[in-house]
Amino acid sequence: MSPFRPGAPTLLDGAMGTALLARGLTPGVLPERWVLERPSEVARVHASHVAAGAEVLLTCTFNLARCDRVDGALSPERVAPRAVALARSCRPRLVAGAVGATGLARGGDDGDRPGEGYDRALRALAAEGVDLLWIESQLDLGEARAALRAGRRTGLPVVATAFLREDAAGPVALDGTPGLEFLRALWLDGAAAVGVNCVAADARLASLVAALAVHVPVPIVVKPSAGLPGSLVPPVPFAFAVR
Repeated sequence: MSPFRPGAPTLLDGAMGTALLARGLTPGVLPERWVLERPSEVARVHASHVAAGAEVLLTCTFNLARCDRVDGALSPERVAPRAVALARSCRPRLVAGAVGATGLARGGDDGDRPGEGYDRALRALAAEGVDLLWIESQLDLGEARAALRAGRRTGLPVVATAFLREDAAGPVALDGTPGLEFLRALWLDGAAAVGVNCVAADARLASLVAALAVHVPVPIVVKPSAGLPGSLVPPVPFAFAVR
C-alpha cells in the first residue's frame, strides 16, 4: 500500500548534508558521525524542516550502506536506531529510512556486491519502525535494482530516486541509462514511487516529470537541489521554480 495520499502532493524535507555543513560539520566527515556525537544538531535540522511544512523526514543515514567501510564506529546497527529516533522525535507524518548510492557497482575495489551493504542497512532501518524506505541518488541501474530488492525484502514500501545528468539526448544516469528508462525499470521492479534528486529545478526537469507522468503510474518524486553552500538559489526563486 502506498504511503502517499492519492491525488495530493506530499511535501518532502530539505537537504541534511549541506545543513549540517552550515552548522559546522567538517567537509569529508560523514553526517552519520553527528547522529552519534551531536544528535541535537541533527534534530534541529529535522525540526526546521517540519516547521517549514515537511510531511516526510528522511533519516540522516545517506551513507548507511557503506559508512562502516569508511569509519568502523558507524555500523548500521549502531546508527539506525539513533537516526530514526531523531527523525521521529520531530513528529513528521512519515519517517523514511534513507540510504544513498554506494558506488560499488561503478568500480568499487573490494569486490563486494552492492546489494549486501543495502540489505544490512535497510534491515537495520526497518527494524526501527520507519514508515517506508528511501533509496536515493542512484547512479547505476544494476545497483539501484539491488538496493530495491533489498528494501522490498523488508516488506516496507520503497521509494527510489536517481541523480541524472543532462546529455544531448536528455537526462541520463551516470551509467549511461536514459533517465526515463532508468526510472521506469525501478517502477516495474516494484518501487512505490520513483523520481529524481539533486538536480536543478528547471524546464528540463519539468519535461522529465511530464514524461514520467505518462509512462509511470506511481507517485513521482521531485527533490531538486538549491545548489551548494556559496552558490545557493535564494528561497523564494527556488520555491517558484519548484512549483
